[in-house]
Amino acid sequence: MKNNSNNSTNQVKKKKKSSKGNLILCLASFVILLAFLFLVDKPDKIFNAMKNVNPFYLGLCVLTMFGYWLCESATIHVILKPLCPAARFRDTWYDTIMGQYFNSITPCASGGQPMQAFYFVKFGVPLGNALTALLSRFIVYQFVLTMYSVITLTTGLKTEGKMLIEGGLMPFVLIGFAINTGVIVFLLMIALWKNGTVKAANGIISLLTKMRIVKNPMHWRLYFTREVNKFHNNFAFIKKNAGVILKGLIFTSIQLLLYLNISYLLYRGFFPEPDMHWFRIINYQAYVQMFSSFMPLPGAMGAAELGYAGFFNKIFGDYTGAATMLWRIFTFYLPILVGIAHLMTLKKRGIVAPDSVNLDELGENENSKSA
Repeated sequence: MKNNSNNSTNQVKKKKKSSKGNLILCLASFVILLAFLFLVDKPDKIFNAMKNVNPFYLGLCVLTMFGYWLCESATIHVILKPLCPAARFRDTWYDTIMGQYFNSITPCASGGQPMQAFYFVKFGVPLGNALTALLSRFIVYQFVLTMYSVITLTTGLKTEGKMLIEGGLMPFVLIGFAINTGVIVFLLMIALWKNGTVKAANGIISLLTKMRIVKNPMHWRLYFTREVNKFHNNFAFIKKNAGVILKGLIFTSIQLLLYLNISYLLYRGFFPEPDMHWFRIINYQAYVQMFSSFMPLPGAMGAAELGYAGFFNKIFGDYTGAATMLWRIFTFYLPILVGIAHLMTLKKRGIVAPDSVNLDELGENENSKSA
């Protein structure tokens, strides 16, 4: 009994530490943002800019973010529904917000999907069905993001290439494009050439082991093989459910367009009579997304702010600092605040977030309950 009591006490302490850590992370990132703004602009300049912005467009930015989350929920739900007919959209909405929250506070957005799988299981969705829906949504999202990247590069570089080169931004755009394209190429290799992909990966792991970069090659071989099998099985599901995936592609296309449109709404808020074309601002926002999406920091802290200011300096002019701050509030801090509110609601329902999620252990617990 004492051991059980001690274990539960330790778990409570860990959860409290985790919650405090998340709050400290949010505060630290906000302090970094303010410090960055005051380095770029003077405080009075930012305050004057905030006075001039039209609050109507700020309200539209908030509604756009909710539309963004709604489209993601719709994508996951249309994929999940054939697998689990009893799934409720309300639960998928909560799951989406949890994914947004944990993506924001973990490096490389690594915490979102495991936590979403955890919450889906708590909502009564079998783990296998939850993982299929989440992985399929990831593949759909990555495909749409790559298509947007191709479109913005092919159409935008003709008019903006000179500016990107002169501003030293072209390397960041190309690196971001290469990473996004590499991910989709890798996924296609898994779909079409699973065994060859595993062999190639094992060869790379062996090479890195000889270079003393990888210390536990067997662990990484097993991990990689398991992940490849997951995605390969998902492609089999996608082939059999083309109509469902098509709906997901449509919702995801709208979702990304809403996200890219936030900067244009901010622009209209600062400039009542705009002289900048909508498509150009969309292109710039896509460049920022490519540049910052794979930064190994929670919410790409620092890199996102620098990237946004660098790309949009000529768009917003004297309002660049204020626009950067507002953009980060809507796209980074708002998901965190909404996520915390949803966490509190789920806590009242008796669903408490763990410090971390091991999907293998989660599957074992689910199997033991069903047995």
